[in-house]
Amino acid sequence: MRLNSDIVIISPHRAVYIESIDAIVIADLHLGFEGIATEHGIFIPKIQFKKEMEELKEILKKVKAEKIIINGDVKHEFSETGHHEFREVSRLYTFLKENFERVIQIKGNHDNFIIYVCRKYGVELYDTLQLGDYFFLHGHENLKLNNITTSNIITGHEHPAISLYDEVGGKEKVDCFLYGRIDSKKFLMLPAFSYFAQGSEVNIIPKNEFLSPLLKRADFREIKVIGVSRETGVLDFGTLDKLRKIS
Repeated sequence: MRLNSDIVIISPHRAVYIESIDAIVIADLHLGFEGIATEHGIFIPKIQFKKEMEELKEILKKVKAEKIIINGDVKHEFSETGHHEFREVSRLYTFLKENFERVIQIKGNHDNFIIYVCRKYGVELYDTLQLGDYFFLHGHENLKLNNITTSNIITGHEHPAISLYDEVGGKEKVDCFLYGRIDSKKFLMLPAFSYFAQGSEVNIIPKNEFLSPLLKRADFREIKVIGVSRETGVLDFGTLDKLRKIS
């Protein structure tokens, strides 16, 4: 599905391709999630890395690009990278370096100490990045849009999703892209690429509880919700304002 003349959602995946900069963009992989969950007494199978790698390989069968941009939170642990996490990030970067001319990592709020892994594998690391007419930031910091000279802003961080209910009260959560305008800028928020990360139910939670400072100040009438799932592909749910009114 095309969001506009330059950005394509690589359906049914939580990734976009931006033609003018020849880049695939994903966000919020949260590698090492299972290990941290185990430390907190929650035991889940270590399958996330396998699932994410399978999805990346599927994406590469559909789209070839010069660059891949990971827009923050490649890893999950806030503190220093653990052994299991380091191994998964290393394997990911090795795979990406074999398939892209440039591998770009935007630093997210979970990406402490990632600089050492990036240096080892030749991955470009930035706090924020301007590329063509796009400005990439993870989205956890409250930046002033007036200081950004590009027309387009791309973020992650929130893990946007919507919750849908059937007539008997059954609930299903669907990951989604948020696309529209904030102030004078075109805005795109990516869903989490993570297999396990919980999504923020943007059609339900109070505005002041959003993680993203940008989303907190958005006019929801200007934000479209584009759902994405392996089962149904890409679905246009209309504006966030209307969706919140009926939820």
